[in-house]
Amino acid sequence: MSHDIDTKRRNFLKTTALGVAAVPFAGVMLQQQVAKADLPKLSEDDDIAQSLNYVHDAADAADHSAYQDGAHCGNCSLWTGGDAQWGGCQIIPGHHVNRDGWCNAWVPAA
Repeated sequence: MSHDIDTKRRNFLKTTALGVAAVPFAGVMLQQQVAKADLPKLSEDDDIAQSLNYVHDAADAADHSAYQDGAHCGNCSLWTGGDAQWGGCQIIPGHHVNRDGWCNAWVPAA
C-alpha cells in the first residue's frame, strides 16, 4: 500500500514541478500574442508600404505590372495572419497588413 502512495506522490511532485517550470514560458508566449495583437496597421503612406507598392485592397493594384489576378496578402506565402482580416507579414515587421491587400513581394502560398 505504501508503495502506491510513494508512486502517486512522486508522480504528483513531477507533474507539479513541470507545471511550475512551464509558467514563465506561458507568460512569454502570452506577452508575444498580446504584442502581436497591438501592432499598428500599415499605412499605405508608410515608406515600407511605398517601397513595396502595398495597397489595402488588391483591386487597387490591378494596373501594377507585377500583379497577378487573384493575388492578395491572404494567399501569399509571407502572410502570417491566419484567418484574421489584419495580420502579420514576414517582410513587414512591426505592422499588420490587410488580408485583402497586395504588394509586389507577393509569392503564392504553397
